[in-house]
Amino acid sequence: MQVTGNKMAFGKLVAVGLALLCGVSACERSVQAETETAEQWRPLFDGETLNGWTGVNGSRIGDAWQVVDGNLVLTAGGAGDLVSAEKFADFELQLEWKISERGNSGIIYRVADEDAPVWMSGMEYQVLDNAAYPELEKPSHSAGALFDLYAPSEEAVRPAGEFNSTRIRVEDGRVEHWLNGRRIVSYQLWSEDWRARLADSKFSDYQQFARTERGHIALQDHGDKVWYRNIKIREL
Repeated sequence: MQVTGNKMAFGKLVAVGLALLCGVSACERSVQAETETAEQWRPLFDGETLNGWTGVNGSRIGDAWQVVDGNLVLTAGGAGDLVSAEKFADFELQLEWKISERGNSGIIYRVADEDAPVWMSGMEYQVLDNAAYPELEKPSHSAGALFDLYAPSEEAVRPAGEFNSTRIRVEDGRVEHWLNGRRIVSYQLWSEDWRARLADSKFSDYQQFARTERGHIALQDHGDKVWYRNIKIREL
């Protein structure tokens, strides 16, 4: 009976040991996966300089775009839009932003290489003080919207002067807008629904709108002070 008991105890020890080994292996795989995922992300703003950014179509950056306390800040209107030097096709973009009271800006993606305003070719994630902006005409112009096309499914924006967290994901024509941890817009480029909305929007007469398959990221100068920080991207 004692021998049998020892065998049972040994068997339990072996089982526990194997479980621990498997647990370590799973843990190592998890850490490796997280590391690989983290390595895919890279900053678009280093927190210190405007390296990696230009004005529209490679022009000089306006003086009012400045780095202030680690933030990328439009300190006054008239500087022009800020455009990434690189272009992206499918990607996931994350950043934080805050807008001044009654302020308006935008994050515009898949912008074409041309001298025309960035909104004529790129699609805009709206940045806005919903509570006080004087010309908020309809829901598709509110914070987080795909401007003039898709309204947010809910209002998730924080008050002016507080930072918001934004994520934009574009993959195989499927686009998602996230705001403060909530997915508030989802659409399929060039679906029947998209075409119907486009035809009824301010962009219906712009032949280059949303046609760029690989384009720049732009931060809009709409004349109001706005802060951006922790801007990072990964290509999908």
